[in-house]
Amino acid sequence: MKAVLFVGEEYEDEAIALAESALYEIYKVYPTPRKPNPIFYLQKDKLEQIKKDDTIEAIIIFDLLKSRHFIGLYKELPSKKILDKVMLLLEIFALHAGSKEAKLQIELAKLRYELPIIKDMYKKTKITEQQGPLGAGVYGVEAAIRLYQRRIVKIRQELEQLRKVKEEQIKKNDFKKIAIVGYTNAGKTTLFNALTGLKQKVDSSMFTTTSPKRYSIPVRIDGKKEKVLLIDTVGFIRGIPPQIVEAFFVTLSEAKYADILVLVLDASIDDITLIEMLTSSMKVLRELGISGKPMLIVLNKVDLVKPEEVENKISLVKKIAEETYAPVEDIIPVSALKGINLNYLRERLAQIIWA
Repeated sequence: MKAVLFVGEEYEDEAIALAESALYEIYKVYPTPRKPNPIFYLQKDKLEQIKKDDTIEAIIIFDLLKSRHFIGLYKELPSKKILDKVMLLLEIFALHAGSKEAKLQIELAKLRYELPIIKDMYKKTKITEQQGPLGAGVYGVEAAIRLYQRRIVKIRQELEQLRKVKEEQIKKNDFKKIAIVGYTNAGKTTLFNALTGLKQKVDSSMFTTTSPKRYSIPVRIDGKKEKVLLIDTVGFIRGIPPQIVEAFFVTLSEAKYADILVLVLDASIDDITLIEMLTSSMKVLRELGISGKPMLIVLNKVDLVKPEEVENKISLVKKIAEETYAPVEDIIPVSALKGINLNYLRERLAQIIWA
């Protein structure tokens, strides 16, 4: 689907990657307006350009829109699909969702995000008593609101039941659990494959993992051997909208019940972005109520970094990490793809397990 993208310069690469992961063809990229229009968010001149171009099928605004913006844009561009940052992320999750809980979480997030918009539409259509944006006038909007509310209640009940079942299963499992966490596209699934010998789906698109993968692996040290459960979790993003964190609590809570965290960072990115991703990951863990668990930080993709730069990145990450989380047991440079330093990572995991 052909789309135009509105995004701030600092998030442009990320937004393009996300849009392409959602199968949109980016026709043109515009900067987000410095002073958004109070009704349409976009400035009038851009709105007119898009309105005249019949080849544009979707408008992606990499920001969190207010209800009035959606309503204004729907009114001006009735034939175009309108997405903001949250809706774009939900589309990506929906493309990759496999488990029942992931599908329910996506649907719940979508309904909860759209409900205030529909309620605002109801208020406006009731005032004017004209045909409503949903195509059925005031009464059609009322029916949609009731439908949304009933479905939200039902999904919450189903998710709560799934959560209880999962928590019981986790508590009964005697295996030590290691959760691989971190920024999306940092190479978590590649590391998971390297440690397990599996061949889970890996590609350059973001959010390849939207439901956790689990596999038991043997860990050996000083003649002792024990099986541990390795878990590949959903990835974080910078400035992750709270709607996504809450909706995916069941999936992300895999990390909450782990005994050890392995935080994967992409060592090949620039230092400023690396710090942003590290602090963002720590923030998400705090929001999930995770603290005090032993953590290993893995600087992945070191095969793409000059040897003299690796130590600088380790020092930088160590300083920031120790200010935001404890205990950080070690910072290990690896290449999951090339197999660099994986034996040392296994050794450190074993040492923590038997500490």
